[in-house]
Amino acid sequence: MFKKLRSRNPFDKTLYIDEMTTMIDKAISRLQAEKLDFKIYTASIWTDPNAAVSSISFDSKENSLNKVKKSNEWSKKYYDQYIEEGDIGQAELFKPIEGTRVCNPADFELRDFEEIAHKSFPANWETDTNGNCWKDLEPALTQIGEIYFLKIKNLNIEEGFELSTNGEQDWYDKTWQ
Repeated sequence: MFKKLRSRNPFDKTLYIDEMTTMIDKAISRLQAEKLDFKIYTASIWTDPNAAVSSISFDSKENSLNKVKKSNEWSKKYYDQYIEEGDIGQAELFKPIEGTRVCNPADFELRDFEEIAHKSFPANWETDTNGNCWKDLEPALTQIGEIYFLKIKNLNIEEGFELSTNGEQDWYDKTWQ
């Protein structure tokens, strides 16, 4: 008797791609105008589907090395303590970062260099869909990553440059090198 209405997908992918393109193009223009000597070691593009915002952040190799060093110095004392106590599981939580790259955009030198509030999907999208939004969002972020890896790698980059986008599991999920 009652007809169940189909829920409409609130994601406008075309508008999302346009919003992201506008944001990243603006970031590239600003970077070229305001940060002439900045060498990009890492670029991170992320979208928060609950806040309905996206951001692009840039990091230098010097900042990344410094953050990794400080993090490892802090973690080492706990790692060593738990190893000494024989608590390998707890020690793993404090295992030093391998490599030279910070993978948390919040620690980048130019974090949230450019941001955008989205009209292409509603706030609380992840919560309202129990995470199903990522089925639409991750492929769109991958598309953006593929487009902008080619553009950003032609800027003033450091050897070992990497671009990342976030995903359902991590703020630093898919990478291009």
